[in-house]
Amino acid sequence: MTDPTNPGGQPPRDDEPAPGDGSGPQDPAGPPSGPPAYGAPDAYGAPAGAPGDPNAPGPTAPPPGSFPPPADGGYAPPPAGGGYPPPGSYPPPAGGYGAPQPGVGGPAFAVGDAISYGWRKVTSNLGPWILVALIFLAVNVAWNWITGGFDQVQDQFDYTDTNVLAVTGLTFTNILLGIVGTVIGYLVTAFFTRGALDEVDGRKPDVAAFFRIGNVVNVLLAALIVGILTGVGLFLCILPGLAVLLFSAFVYYVALDQGVDAITAVRTSFSMVAKNFGQVFLLLLALLGINILGAIPCGLGLFVTIPLSYVAVGYAYRRLSGGVPAA
Repeated sequence: MTDPTNPGGQPPRDDEPAPGDGSGPQDPAGPPSGPPAYGAPDAYGAPAGAPGDPNAPGPTAPPPGSFPPPADGGYAPPPAGGGYPPPGSYPPPAGGYGAPQPGVGGPAFAVGDAISYGWRKVTSNLGPWILVALIFLAVNVAWNWITGGFDQVQDQFDYTDTNVLAVTGLTFTNILLGIVGTVIGYLVTAFFTRGALDEVDGRKPDVAAFFRIGNVVNVLLAALIVGILTGVGLFLCILPGLAVLLFSAFVYYVALDQGVDAITAVRTSFSMVAKNFGQVFLLLLALLGINILGAIPCGLGLFVTIPLSYVAVGYAYRRLSGGVPAA
């Protein structure tokens, strides 16, 4: 009988598979039994490289969605609000957000805190403050005696009223003594301010520490500028002079602490008070009342209230300048 697959009756060749042994052409619907041939597309549609060929393209990444979701129920949906976590989803840090910085989120200092701070610092180191105050008091008494003696000598030997300066009291001697007295007053304020800054910075000053001041020239120039502006303001309408005194509350502190020139010290003090006007005004008003009460018992209370005032203003200055007063 003639084989329908070999109509010519030719015997099969050795390199040709025999029909029906399973090694012939495969069913197109069945899966391939081995790796795809070189250049043929792989399971993801990319051409497969020949084994061992370094220049052949490697396997490509699977397309999105080809991996099944996790076994625990799928991926979590993205958070609402455009992919960002909702407000309040993160807990605050363990130590809290910290206290507000000076001038941020509230007043830089409390008036009661400044006064209680000054009381605590002065009463814990009262001896040097009283000794320095007694020294300044003795200097003031001696100066008044000297100036009074000069006035008596001048009145004794001046028998004429032809000199205009003598008639008005503006003699050369009086002008010179007035300048010296003004400088002494400025220095006394600077000495007390130095002691207050030491207290605020955690250094209990002894008597000698009050007199260790630097930047003396600029301190005196700044005080002179404030004095001139105050005098002009008082002469014009009183209120401008009081305003100058208020806005210059930190001039000595800035000049001594920061070592700046006189103009910068005045401008810095004005700026600090302007930005915190309410608190500074209330503090100075409270200190004025405290010193009035201190003057009632024959002025003896001033030995405590005046140092307290310097330290309280120093506390306010340190807070407004961004520092932290020492405990």
